[in-house]
Amino acid sequence: MMTTDPQSQDTWSFRGGRQILKEKGLLNELTTIATAYHKHGGGNQNMAARGELLDPLGWEQGVTATFEVPDSTGTISRRGNFDVYKDGVLVEHERGEQMRANWHLMKMEAAYRDPSGFSGHEDIDVGVLLIPSHVSFPTLERTRSDVRAVLSNYFEFSLPLFVWQYPSETESVETTSERTNDQ
Repeated sequence: MMTTDPQSQDTWSFRGGRQILKEKGLLNELTTIATAYHKHGGGNQNMAARGELLDPLGWEQGVTATFEVPDSTGTISRRGNFDVYKDGVLVEHERGEQMRANWHLMKMEAAYRDPSGFSGHEDIDVGVLLIPSHVSFPTLERTRSDVRAVLSNYFEFSLPLFVWQYPSETESVETTSERTNDQ
């Protein structure tokens, strides 16, 4: 298991994301999700291995939403996949590109605004983006800048969000006092 938790200084909360996770009692379960992805990687081929950690906590993997819009030839449809879901919390893990992290945020925002694309799930209350610290991109600071300067400023991004750049590889970060950084 990791040596830190999502109370650390390497977090950012937007529009009350941290508080929503606390109220749901799910903030500390993010450590298990980060561990599952760090240990077993992403992708459908690793779902069973991640499931050994996530299933006992009730996290559902591979949740899909369908986004549709009518046009002159019928309906344009786009499917959005999400890493894990539980009790109104959508979680995405990204360890490759900043633009993919932003795509995850846009999918979560679309699901938050219109949850009708989910079959059987309730409304989305908060989105979570997990980023391992050993990657060059995405980063917590870049994600915070992208959300504040572009997504919320020009595209009315309104999803309550929690971002955690968790320690990975050989890095060890001790738990520190909670720093709120809520905007």
